[in-house]
Amino acid sequence: MDDSAEPLRRSRRNAITDDDQILYLLNEVSRGARRAYDARAAKTGFNQTQWRIIGQLLRDPSLTQSEIAKALELESATIGQAVAVLCAQGLLERRRVETDRRAWKLILTRKLDALIPELREAADQLHTVLWRDIAPSDKHLLKQLLAKISANLEGSATVADSR
Repeated sequence: MDDSAEPLRRSRRNAITDDDQILYLLNEVSRGARRAYDARAAKTGFNQTQWRIIGQLLRDPSLTQSEIAKALELESATIGQAVAVLCAQGLLERRRVETDRRAWKLILTRKLDALIPELREAADQLHTVLWRDIAPSDKHLLKQLLAKISANLEGSATVADSR
């Protein structure tokens, strides 16, 4: 065996830390959960972008179309197309924001309200899988830890942006 290769192997072995592994796992859980939800929610006819828009509005009905694009990290054209389809289906209404005529406010309709039980059922099925064999106290701790990590990120982005 070539002795000069050992330092390289050692440096590569240390290149990925446990902290890195946690981030990879968070990403895998997020992607896997979206794929699993897609499969469960497919009967509603929504694609991933559409149900993610609806989810954002259910969490915060005051969001504008551009704020949703930013939150979902998607291009405004992608969001615009998905919103146009949802509006054509009568599930959303799009209105100009009075204080900024360039911005669109999105309003969930009563027709969408009729689909919420199906979306809720799909989410509940996913949660049954995700939280199997996990104690409620562990789930609560995970939520607290993730909230703290999210707050740390928010703080660091502000500091980095001000430089």
